[in-house]
Amino acid sequence: MENYFFINPKAGQGKGIDKLAANIEAAAAALGMTAKIYITKGVGDGERKARETAQSLDGRPARFYACGGDGTNNEIINGTIGFDQIAVGCIPIGTGNDTVRNFPGDFLDIKAQLLGTTQKIDLIRYSGVLNGIYQERFCVNMFNIGFDCNVVELTSRLKKKPLIAGSMAYLLAVMGMFVQKKGIELKLVEDDKTLIDGEVLLCAISNGSYCGGGMYTSPQALISDGIFDLNIIKDVPRLTFLRLFPKYKKGTHLQVPGIEDILTIKKCRSLNLEPKRDHFFLCADGEISTAEAIHFEIVPRVLDFIVPTGSKMHKSIISNLYTVDNYI
Repeated sequence: MENYFFINPKAGQGKGIDKLAANIEAAAAALGMTAKIYITKGVGDGERKARETAQSLDGRPARFYACGGDGTNNEIINGTIGFDQIAVGCIPIGTGNDTVRNFPGDFLDIKAQLLGTTQKIDLIRYSGVLNGIYQERFCVNMFNIGFDCNVVELTSRLKKKPLIAGSMAYLLAVMGMFVQKKGIELKLVEDDKTLIDGEVLLCAISNGSYCGGGMYTSPQALISDGIFDLNIIKDVPRLTFLRLFPKYKKGTHLQVPGIEDILTIKKCRSLNLEPKRDHFFLCADGEISTAEAIHFEIVPRVLDFIVPTGSKMHKSIISNLYTVDNYI
């Protein structure tokens, strides 16, 4: 079994990349395995190289590890779609690292990764005009639209400043956007039924449970249940926002009395989103693009995701024993 590690040299503000590469080589050698390392050269290069490498394997099984954050992981997954012999793992050296929070185990343990087992997970396929070009892509964890997306955009700018880590940058961005309280006008359609047609504070389409560097915003979502969760938060007064935000961050907001007046959850297999204006900002696995009308659909159990050996049941699986019966 061949092991390929795609390292984003800018992940985690570019610290410790040489040490990571040395640790990968040492761990592989200790286990009698080989590890091939590729340092990505810019946005999109990881996806290109992953696809090129998968094609060169000519059907032979291999493991591809995305060494970076959620965006790097998204690139490697999109580069390996259609190559069923490829399993994908993630070494989370980025700032958010929300995808791996949906799984158990120490994802920074290279030996545990090389010896890890695979788990079949769902992906969300989305198609439409992105950044001015028609594209079909896959998202593993979450889409954020409206307030959340505006927060991510500001977070990406704050992370470039010294001494501001991923989670801190996200919280600062939340407070900055809180002043503006900028939402989005959109139309959401499921099976020809209009679910929303107007302004909302935010809309999240969740395959996984986490965003913003560990915020447990969609605790009812499961990454391998064959559905995704549409979460819509209505425009709320600022004081209500401040009161509920700590619970939203911890994932306990579903237990708040009267939450159904603010939050709507709908379990879906497909969805169409149309902006009320020409375009909107779409955040997919932490990466932002401009989008026009987009179609979303779940693709069940399409990816073999590597989970480090020795892992136990993740707390998020236990937490998902409760839900909100607030379906449209």
